[in-house]
Amino acid sequence: MHPIRLTLMTFVPVVLSACYTSSATVVSSSGGQTISQAQAAPWNGPQKRIAVSAFEYRAGLGTSEIGQGLSDMLSDALFNTGRFIVLERERLSEVTAEQDLANTGRFKKETAAPIGELEGAELLIRGSITQFDPNCKGGSAIIVSGKQACMAVNLRILDAKTGRVVNATTVEGTSARGSVGLVWSGGTSLPFGLGAYSKTPMEAAIRNCIETAVQHIVNTKL
Repeated sequence: MHPIRLTLMTFVPVVLSACYTSSATVVSSSGGQTISQAQAAPWNGPQKRIAVSAFEYRAGLGTSEIGQGLSDMLSDALFNTGRFIVLERERLSEVTAEQDLANTGRFKKETAAPIGELEGAELLIRGSITQFDPNCKGGSAIIVSGKQACMAVNLRILDAKTGRVVNATTVEGTSARGSVGLVWSGGTSLPFGLGAYSKTPMEAAIRNCIETAVQHIVNTKL
């Protein structure tokens, strides 16, 4: 089957000093719900236990904090769909440290976090940022003028039992400052590592990539 290239345009009006337009593209996807639609839809099916690793940064200039921020956003977005049990992995040492401390005998037994109750993931999400450019070339048919931000993330979904890659895709997001258009807004501030891009075209590209990545993961129905 040939890959299907789907372009998604999402617009929500917000009050900013300037207006933006944004888009995101997923390779090998057949479309699906936005995060808000996934939240609103009745869901009585099984919730897969899923864990997201910190994204690797492979886009040239940049820091690992960008990858950490994006993985945090994806974890939050997956949790907010109500379709997954999202497990902490990047800060798991804090959980195990609390369990170790609680089992020193210094805590009330009924309040101590027991050892051996951590849940294993069924699916693992790994990502690598291959493009992160606040001022790239390119454009959309609806952009009148202005600069554009671009980013691309390679995503892999792994079966934790076998280690097999069960799904792989690329999400590409763009945004351009111009005289027309609106910015997609998730209603929350950007996490640590991404705050410098708040209220810029890069924020629109970031949020579009996360939204589209969640759509793709929900659609796989693994």
